[in-house]
Amino acid sequence: MPKFRLAMLGLAGLVLAGCGSVHPGAAATIDGVRIPLDDVDEIARVYCLASATQGAGSSLAGVDMIGLRRQSVADLMAGELADRIAEERGYEIELPSIPAADRDQLAEMFGDDIDAAMELIRRNQRTTQIAIEMGREAEPDVEDENQLVQIGQQQLAESIADRDVSVDPRFGLDETLQQVGDTGSLSVAGLSLDATAVEDRPAALQCTA
Repeated sequence: MPKFRLAMLGLAGLVLAGCGSVHPGAAATIDGVRIPLDDVDEIARVYCLASATQGAGSSLAGVDMIGLRRQSVADLMAGELADRIAEERGYEIELPSIPAADRDQLAEMFGDDIDAAMELIRRNQRTTQIAIEMGREAEPDVEDENQLVQIGQQQLAESIADRDVSVDPRFGLDETLQQVGDTGSLSVAGLSLDATAVEDRPAALQCTA
């Protein structure tokens, strides 16, 4: 796995959500900007393939698509919010380049999904860089970038209260940004999954190639 995998998966601790109605076909909205369900599914597939690579070989069995969809919503919401803050505060964000060898490895890993994977990596890199700038602004004496990312992510999470945010309740997140249900199904309604093993869930809720 390329060394910058954490740039792609590094927002796992940041979950932004809210309550209320959402536009048809949207997983969530931020200040009226839709997060399409199709985008969520596309990113979840990238995470699915990355999870398979991180785990046992190329096997996708037992990878929980529910959690991957939830994480995809979180990343898209975090990215949209971060972009708005960067524009409002006048941040100039420069992303690190991805070496050719790493791009080749990504192409081998993701195959036909390489464009979606690259878009996700760049989006999450940008969100991370914005979090660093927010961290510097909040704590100018801190120099360690890992600390700055954590500070900035906390700033992002707190700033959600100032936005008009809604999330589809099927993702199992409440207005306090906490997970309240093991749902995440966009096609199997009313199904209780708490005691169901991942490999025994419907195909729509499993990670498949």
